[in-house]
Amino acid sequence: MGDFTDRRVNFGGLMSRIGIATWNFGEGPLCERVRTFAEMGYNAVSINNRALDFLTEEEEGEISKIADEHDLLLTFHGSLVPKVANESTIVAHAERMVKWQKRTGRIKCASYDTPHVAIAEGIYRADPQPILGILDMVLSIFSGTGVRVLLEDCPIFPWQAERMKELAEKHVHLAILMDLGHMNLRLREPRHNPQPLKAGAVEEYLKGIPYEIAELHVHSNDGTKDQHAPPYAPNADLATAAKVLRETGFKGISTIELVPAWCGMQPEEIIPACRKSLDYWANLLA
Repeated sequence: MGDFTDRRVNFGGLMSRIGIATWNFGEGPLCERVRTFAEMGYNAVSINNRALDFLTEEEEGEISKIADEHDLLLTFHGSLVPKVANESTIVAHAERMVKWQKRTGRIKCASYDTPHVAIAEGIYRADPQPILGILDMVLSIFSGTGVRVLLEDCPIFPWQAERMKELAEKHVHLAILMDLGHMNLRLREPRHNPQPLKAGAVEEYLKGIPYEIAELHVHSNDGTKDQHAPPYAPNADLATAAKVLRETGFKGISTIELVPAWCGMQPEEIIPACRKSLDYWANLLA
């Protein structure tokens, strides 16, 4: 597989990193999970915002220490959906991240889910309209800190970008989190279809994104449902996605987002899958 002790991929001097979503591996303290993945070779980790409700200052300090030891970057992921997170909690999380960032400079992205509306049976589109107010507030909190604020898979379509136009003009640190597993499903609409994708579909999709892609969620599925399987599993065309990202000079963070329970992974398979996922995606990017 090659030596990937340094997981950063050099694009003309620009460095892209590979991280992993820590929230899908619930056993043990968060700082222990962070250390496990750092020692595995990951040089970024993603933390769910809800962990901030339980994370002590001592644990935060330990994560910061691990980040310094391993030159680790941090991203955070949460929700702006009213049914999932209330405004005061969203603001409190953002303010804590800003304090953490000012102490360490290690936080690069704060990404958020958006509300989804059904457009056909089983098919949904992210609609930013209900969260524009709170998104504006969050963007203001992170202004000038060096942290990029991202919506997941939004905007992809022109009508989404139009609704976000004023915010994009106001806040230069607004970008997008692109989920490649979701892309595999979205390209098979109007019904999820496990058959091969149409030639050029991945290229057209990724090159049509109107915002800078600052972070990726990397996982696969069989084309029928969101399984969050390892990136080497069938049948998402992640090789083509990596090729397009190389060609377009992607320099953000790739976050491997495995959900062992969703893809039928046995406990003894989890750590080897995390290692293999890292090597697999690093090879594709390189």
